[in-house]
This record gives sequence, C-alpha cells and structure tokens, in this order.
Amino acid sequence: MALPVDAVVAVTYRCDSRCSMCNIWQLPPGEELAPAEYRALPRTLRDVNITGGEPFLRDDIVEIVRVVHERCGGPRIVISTNGFERRRIVHAAPALMKIGRSVGIAVSLDGIGEMHDEIRGVAGGFDRVVETLKQLRTMGYRNVRVAFTAQRANVEHLGAVYDLSRQFGYQFTASVAQNSEFYFSTDENQAVDPRALDEELRFVMRRELLSASPKRWLRAYFYAGVLRFNAARTRMLSCRAGGDSFFMDPAGIVYPCLTLNRAMGTVRERKFEEIWESAEAERARAAVRGCAAPCWMICTARTAMMRRPQEPARWILGSWLKLAAGKRLD
Repeated sequence: MALPVDAVVAVTYRCDSRCSMCNIWQLPPGEELAPAEYRALPRTLRDVNITGGEPFLRDDIVEIVRVVHERCGGPRIVISTNGFERRRIVHAAPALMKIGRSVGIAVSLDGIGEMHDEIRGVAGGFDRVVETLKQLRTMGYRNVRVAFTAQRANVEHLGAVYDLSRQFGYQFTASVAQNSEFYFSTDENQAVDPRALDEELRFVMRRELLSASPKRWLRAYFYAGVLRFNAARTRMLSCRAGGDSFFMDPAGIVYPCLTLNRAMGTVRERKFEEIWESAEAERARAAVRGCAAPCWMICTARTAMMRRPQEPARWILGSWLKLAAGKRLD
C-alpha cells in the first residue's frame, strides 16, 4: 500500500472557542504528542493541515511545525486557528516564516461583527480576528487564508467575508459545517438552505474563475462540490481517505479521516508504515469504500482532484465558456 500524501494533524483538543458547529471544546484535553514524536509521520506527505482545538495554545507549536517541515521535506503546511490568540500568533509568526514560505495560517471568520461572535461563542471575537489579520499583514506574512464555515445562521455572510479577505489580499476558503462523532464531536449540523448557499457561493465561484490563479480556479471547482454535497449529500469525486490521506489525533491515533471513527493504530506503539499495512488499516479503508455518510472537505477532496485532474479541468473549461456566454454556472 502506497504511503499517504495528505494529512490532517490535530495537535491539541484544548480550545478557547465555544463554536456552535463543533464540540471539541467540550472534550477532555487528553494526551498530546511531544514535538519530537511528529517524526513518526510518513516522509511522503505533501500537504499537512495542523489543527486542533486551537494549535496556538501549544507553547511548542513552532517546534512541531519545524519537525513536520523537516521530516516531510518541506510540504505545504497550513495551521488552522480561530485567530483569538493574537499575541501568541504574532509571536510565533517570524519563526514560522523562517521555517519556509510553504507554512501558511488559516484564520477562521464565520461572519461580520456579532454574527462571528455568535457562531464562535466569544464576545468581541470578530474584532480580535480582524486585529490578528491586520498584524499578520503588517508583518508581511502573506501565506494567510480566511476560512469560512457555512451554517444556516451565517450563510448570508459568506460573500461579505470573502470580500473582506480580498481587501486584506488573503486567500479565501469555504465549506459547510459537517459532522463527526469523534472529532467535531457533534451530529447536529444540518444542511444549509440550498438557495441561500447557492447565491452566496456562486458569487465567490465567479470571482475565483475570473482570477489569473489556477489555485483559485480549483477552489471554484471545490465550491461546486460544496453546493452538490449540501444539496444532495453526494461527492463530486470518490473518496480515498485511508489511502491517500489520513487524520491523526493529539495522542497519535491514526484514522482514515475526520469523520469515520475507525482507529488504525497509534504512532506511539507502532511505526507509521506498520500501521498503514495493518489489518486495522485495511478494515478502515473498507469502511471508507462503503461509507454511507459521505463528506466533502478539502482534506479528502484535494487528493481526489489530484488523482483525476481531468475532472476539475473539464469543469473549469466548461465554466469559463458559460461565463463568456452569460450562462449560469453548474
């Protein structure tokens, strides 16, 4: 079995948010790997999302990123943060920039003003996030993206948050709130009103397609998948979680993805290669193949798009032709 190229790595379950779509903050903190233990990750990784909880609550977050960067030969690393720990983020930023340009920061922003505060359960949260974004820009940290999670309550803010991200000159990513019994620790997230999401996200898709960036074109394709998933709970492309990608929790337990509670093993007990070739791993991959509750997240969609590049390329070309003819995007 070929080793994976993509991973979501949660480094802590400690969190200072009280998000409406995620109950991680209610989980006990539990065990956390030391920075040196991240040398257990496979060298083949090309994309690593370091997440939590809130990763910047770890005093050793820079060292963790450095170990992952060195172990995997300089992969693309994105640290997902709620942006509330401004002092910690700003303090870590110079060291993160020295590690490499491939180290990015994704700051969550789920609405303008009080809407973001309501979603994240933190009074004054919007102002704190905006200040973090401002300071990162002042420092010259350019590998930054604003991440929006659409829910029923905030979907009409999606376009406005996109505009704010472009004003800062930052990238933008969007998804819909999804469920996981063992990670997000919730099954309460429901589909967003398709008409509202359609209106907001097609505005973003059009802007991305009209840019000069292939990366943004691919994001437009991903958003087409978000619309399909939200409306019909189906994927644009088949999932290869547990094959091309995996999720690892703060204690080093490996799962095929964020949503299937199928532990494959722990890096504290076995080498990653042994875990990947184990009977537990094969049972997890079988569960992925028979998954009755598909998701559409960038962590698994990205490798699917890499596997079948002709599909997004065909969609992008067709979308350009529709835009040129004044037609509606699919």
